[in-house]
Amino acid sequence: MTEEEFSAAKSLWKFGYAEECFRRVANTCAFILQSGIDENHPAYYPMIVAIYAIYGKPFKDTEVVGAGLPKKIVPAKFRPLHKIMIEHRDQVYAHTRPGPKSEVWVRVSYAGKSRVGQLISTEFYARPPKLPLIIELCQAVQTVMEQRRVELQNRYFDKHLPKEAGDYPLNIFEPAGPMFLPKQPRLSS
Repeated sequence: MTEEEFSAAKSLWKFGYAEECFRRVANTCAFILQSGIDENHPAYYPMIVAIYAIYGKPFKDTEVVGAGLPKKIVPAKFRPLHKIMIEHRDQVYAHTRPGPKSEVWVRVSYAGKSRVGQLISTEFYARPPKLPLIIELCQAVQTVMEQRRVELQNRYFDKHLPKEAGDYPLNIFEPAGPMFLPKQPRLSS
């Protein structure tokens, strides 16, 4: 591959990975809304953590493919929501340090004449009304990723696609190698 083609292979990897992340986040939001799961359901918090963690992954730098997606790929009307999601991912869900967004408070109440203290966490929970906006955000950035991916595929696939049918890993490790590595069986879960 040329340097340009190797860079394109890394971009294709990023765009394909990002599309899948945004699809999974939108599907998880839709599942929460359709199933009627609320903040009191034991699966709610783990699903919210997954939404924020998976959404943010494509925007983070990686050792192999380099810089994450730039925030400018997020349509302007969704940038405030994007900013909140990345902040909460980094400060509450994926990495928690004591601070204003991950505080523990005590709730004091009275039961008759007895004073009761209960520790509560003030971690942010995406409430169901916010989930439809997250779905819209994911669909918007997924569309941008798809457009960029298709553009690169149109530019490079004719020259580099293997002739034989099968699953071929995209080469993001070896600049002197081919764009696609030898055919391999797909990983199964």
